[in-house]
Amino acid sequence: MAASRSTAGELVPPEARLRVTLEVNGEAVPAAVAAASRLSLHVDLDVLLAEDAVEGVYLRADLPSGPARLGPGRLLRGVRGGPHRLVFTGNLHDCHALVNDGRVVDLRSWFDNVPVVLAQKERIRPEFRAHVADVAYDLSVWRRFFDEQDRVLVSEPADVAQAAREALLATEGRRFMAYLDTKVQELGQIVRHYTKEDHERHGFYLRRHLWPYLLASEFMKRTNLKPSGYAGDAELMVMIYADEYVGASTFNQLMHKHGIETAAAQAVRNRRRLVPAMLREIHARFPGLGPRGFRFLSLACGPACELDDVFLGAEDAARFDVSLLDQDPHALELARGTVRRIEARLRGGLAVHYHQDSVRTMLRTRDLRRRFGEHHFVYSMGLFDYLTQPVAKAVLAKTYELLVPGGILVVGNFHVQTATRLHMDYWGDWPLTYRTEESLRALADGLDAASVSIGFDETRCQMFLRLEKPA
Repeated sequence: MAASRSTAGELVPPEARLRVTLEVNGEAVPAAVAAASRLSLHVDLDVLLAEDAVEGVYLRADLPSGPARLGPGRLLRGVRGGPHRLVFTGNLHDCHALVNDGRVVDLRSWFDNVPVVLAQKERIRPEFRAHVADVAYDLSVWRRFFDEQDRVLVSEPADVAQAAREALLATEGRRFMAYLDTKVQELGQIVRHYTKEDHERHGFYLRRHLWPYLLASEFMKRTNLKPSGYAGDAELMVMIYADEYVGASTFNQLMHKHGIETAAAQAVRNRRRLVPAMLREIHARFPGLGPRGFRFLSLACGPACELDDVFLGAEDAARFDVSLLDQDPHALELARGTVRRIEARLRGGLAVHYHQDSVRTMLRTRDLRRRFGEHHFVYSMGLFDYLTQPVAKAVLAKTYELLVPGGILVVGNFHVQTATRLHMDYWGDWPLTYRTEESLRALADGLDAASVSIGFDETRCQMFLRLEKPA
């Protein structure tokens, strides 16, 4: 090391810092570190490095759990006077956890689970193992033939290629999708007596073997990777509503389209028609309201695509006041996009209120009416499928408070006998809380509703619990 003082104190970004001691070339050097990335640290030293890199560096720190010594690592000299950087070359330590939380986390510890996960395959039933192997082989064959057709189309004029691809999708493509349907039905027969633990284990096994084919589908990629932290996010709802062939190849397009043509996906699309119909029927119960006097709330609104079918003309903009609530800021941004499109179409503004709040916040809030207002109609189509029975019951009770006398609350939930449930569970890694009519109705126990009823959409996948508040 050189003896000159460093100005690294001004160079290290002002993130959280941790005071440490570095063992460098046999010397104990005081330093401050900040997380440069998940696997590296910015280092503020009292002296500058003379070398470009120093190997065998160790870091000592007093953490809440006690003294820690991490390393070895490589200390790199800062570029153009920038902060030095420490990269661990032995264990892969999580630098964010180290600096921000004072915890030592070795990312390689994930590999400790490898033997456990590999051992799971010994508990896979032979008939299921054979089913997955057959499907994996079949999908590889289908993909090869569709890819060969794509190679032929590359040399064709754009309009010719488009016409040929549409013909291919409508013929061999539909035959392929029918094949997928038979495999999902076959899966249902194999797993019909499995326990919850069996389903989880065998679903994991299936997804590991079919992973390249699942990622070919933009729909299945999103349900499996869960970039928003859960499967049924707002972007996924947009995909379902669009109901289009999406993908870079014919095979990819077909894998995607199959997922969004299931009965469960059709049940989602049916909401766009059912919610506006419910709203207009309920609006007729409140004659004589002033301009924008009919107030309704969408709980866990997602992209709010149904508003396109609510606001059909200027007269609807004049009668309705809508509140949109979701915990996901991206979902609310998509909902704002829906509203902007409607306003452009109607050439006028809508009365819309946006609320970024979670179920947890709702349960903690004593006076929801002061926070969100009272409404003639409240609906939630895609929230209760993710809630346990006790939480769902509590959320329903809190939401019921938001109704004016005579108002209607409608919540949707997928039925336990949803036809394509196994496709969602096994292929999509999209588990839901499916309910019976009795367990859905039980959510309303203890409320003073004037009426409680259960309805279905045409697919019989989606149930609707409807509560009317006494006038």
